[in-house]
Amino acid sequence: MAVPEKPALASFETLFTDNPQILERATGYWESGRVGPVRQIAPQLYHAQVTGTSDDHYDVDIRLSATDADSATDTGSTAAEADDTTDAAETGESARQSRGSIIRIQSAACTCPYQSTPYCKHIGAVLFELRRQLVAAENHRDDDADRPAIAHTVLAPIQHALAKRLDQGDGHLLFMWSTVLRNTAKTMLSAPNAEQPLLAQSQAQELIFTAIRDYGEYRQNLDGDAGHDGDDPDQAAHTNDSGDGRGPGTTYRGDAPYQQFIDAILTVADNALQSRDFANACSNLRLCVHSIITFIHGIDVDPMPLLGLMDRLVMRIRCFMENVAEFADSTDAGKALSTIEQAAYDDDLRRCDPLNSMLLISCALAFARYDDKRMWAYDVIDNALVRNLGDSDYDPGDPDYPYDHDCPNCPDYDDDDDVGDHFGCPDCESAMPPQSARILRMFTLMAAYDLFALSDDDARRRQLLDAHPSSSPLTLMDAAVMIRENRFRSAYMTASRFLAMSADAREADLDISRNGLLPDLLPHGWHTIMECCAEGLADVAMLAGVYRHYIIACDDKTDVHYVADLRALMRRHGGISTEEWHETARVLAWDCARDVIARIKRRSETIAGITLGRTGQSILRNPAYEQIIIDERLSDEAMVCCTAIDYPPLPLLHVLAINHPDAAWMIILDALPAGAVEPGMAMKALGLAAGAAFRIDRGNGWHDGRGGSARLESRRGIYRQIAAQLRRAAAVFGDDATRVVARGIVARYPNRPALREELAFAL
Repeated sequence: MAVPEKPALASFETLFTDNPQILERATGYWESGRVGPVRQIAPQLYHAQVTGTSDDHYDVDIRLSATDADSATDTGSTAAEADDTTDAAETGESARQSRGSIIRIQSAACTCPYQSTPYCKHIGAVLFELRRQLVAAENHRDDDADRPAIAHTVLAPIQHALAKRLDQGDGHLLFMWSTVLRNTAKTMLSAPNAEQPLLAQSQAQELIFTAIRDYGEYRQNLDGDAGHDGDDPDQAAHTNDSGDGRGPGTTYRGDAPYQQFIDAILTVADNALQSRDFANACSNLRLCVHSIITFIHGIDVDPMPLLGLMDRLVMRIRCFMENVAEFADSTDAGKALSTIEQAAYDDDLRRCDPLNSMLLISCALAFARYDDKRMWAYDVIDNALVRNLGDSDYDPGDPDYPYDHDCPNCPDYDDDDDVGDHFGCPDCESAMPPQSARILRMFTLMAAYDLFALSDDDARRRQLLDAHPSSSPLTLMDAAVMIRENRFRSAYMTASRFLAMSADAREADLDISRNGLLPDLLPHGWHTIMECCAEGLADVAMLAGVYRHYIIACDDKTDVHYVADLRALMRRHGGISTEEWHETARVLAWDCARDVIARIKRRSETIAGITLGRTGQSILRNPAYEQIIIDERLSDEAMVCCTAIDYPPLPLLHVLAINHPDAAWMIILDALPAGAVEPGMAMKALGLAAGAAFRIDRGNGWHDGRGGSARLESRRGIYRQIAAQLRRAAAVFGDDATRVVARGIVARYPNRPALREELAFAL
């Protein structure tokens, strides 16, 4: 029977096939520099120390195959020295390349207590380092062909989303139009022999106005009943005797007392949406839109059912216009679209529901695919550009100007033709909420882009993009098209240029992260676009620059993983050594410190309505900055970091105590409740510098305000706070030093048995 071969060093990962999580942790240990120098202590036997999570050191011994190990290195030399020697000669390197893949692992042992599997994470970390030093393929880091490919972590989902939108856009990347509209429209139109007669506009008006009138009477009677009987108007019931078809005795009670109005709107809309009399059907639909928005402004109860009704109606109108574009002749199609356009320009709709106003304007996109009707779409979109952006010249006195206007204060108001111009009218301009105006502008540009794209009008599309370089949706679309075409460098420069133009880059990132083109795929806004482009280019320096930005700007734990990502990128693809990474991390830590200082300078500013002060400590913290300090054990940098943190985490205190034990002690003592320790006693007992001072400015209550020491509150909760801090002290400085403080506290309050009980573990 053949004896199975020992695993090769070049593919040692097979040892962890059944325990991939151990291999993952081993990778993290190796990449974070926890593996000490690897020494050859005997022929074919290698030794290294690995630093554990709690700063414990574990000895790892690995024995390699005798033949290959002898030829790979000389006895008594370190693996690193052998690596440096062979790198010096091309022939030696070639020879070692041919041998490296057959170096085999004979055995491995570690002093850690982990016994669940034959190979622990510490052994895995040393194997990573041994392979780096002994196997030739790992030493050729300057050869791009030998480097593992950069994972498309961000690029892949973005490309998938763009491919899906391309399919929905009938071969175009679009904002507002989708084949879903066209497919839904096919289910709406009745067969010619099943079509119901279209309600005359007078009938539709009577049906809707009757419902409005009945609701008005209901409210009057309700108010009268409340006035006479003291009833709550919202709980009272009204009997309907108006003969409207609902029957006598029908009551308006519950969540929608205006249900009769909703029913009337649905009756008129359903009848219009199944009709092939497109022009007149659109007149009835316009009536429905106008009636809903007017009714919303005329009621004093919850309007949410009506707002939902408006949303559904507008979506159905958009689908209906797909049928108009396909089946109506050019003249009727133009009339129908003009009627819907007039509905979109209802002043109340534009002010209070600008999104639905622009969705009605986007009905013009249905006409882009038809040569004989495309001109109507261009008219609607060009008029929207004029009205919402003022992008082209027009004559405000032109009687063909399509917007109804009844403001006598406007300079061009005309009583006869009821045509005027909102621009220049202080009353009208002041009536438009800024947020509504912003939505109108944004969706006008998006609708215009879609029209030019659907019409294959590249000249107008490019003109639109060039004319609005500050439009984030248009710039995002431009970058998305480049990504779709694998023009990653151009897309990267587009995103970078937009950020450079922005007054506040962080606000620009936040604004574009909430977008309709790539929802939930841009957590870091424009920087996510730059990240995916760097992945597509396989540009290590470019991707590292994006990761550095994430680390420096980090203000919550969700971005901490970029520290490990940057380290892995630079080690695996950048070819830097452990020492080089350590220096890179130190520089990055100082960059983070400068950013924290800038945050401190802004701490008195109002962010999202909250004035930063002591309550703004979380905004001053950078978890990624802290992680770098902990991973690289940067004690001096920890000293700087802790100045901005009220309660540093325990791993950070561990690192701080390496070079600054006095500062670490003062942080722990400063967190004790007021009166727990007499400062002079603590300083003397712990051997702190005579000039050391506790951070009294943080409000720890060491003194009572009259020059004396404060007294400790006699509460069990206070004692437990002391115990928690002493446990932190024991974790950092050991039991002996902690015992000094614990005994001093108990001696200061000898008549408090509960205090002694809580601190018994430290005495």
